[in-house]
Amino acid sequence: MADYRVLNPTGDVVATKDIDSAEDAYAWFIDEKADNSELGWRLEVNHDGEWAFVDDTEGNSASK
Repeated sequence: MADYRVLNPTGDVVATKDIDSAEDAYAWFIDEKADNSELGWRLEVNHDGEWAFVDDTEGNSASK
């Protein structure tokens, strides 16, 4: 399991959750930002004690 969090466009953490896979985390992220009207929402993963942006274009990798 990994810790994931959703940040809104202003950088506030609006939700956190332990999730088994990156695919499940991405589905949860989509559910959390369902209105999809604003750009700037992001999903981050706790990667060895540091929060990193989840990059869904590189096969579920995290980038810092």
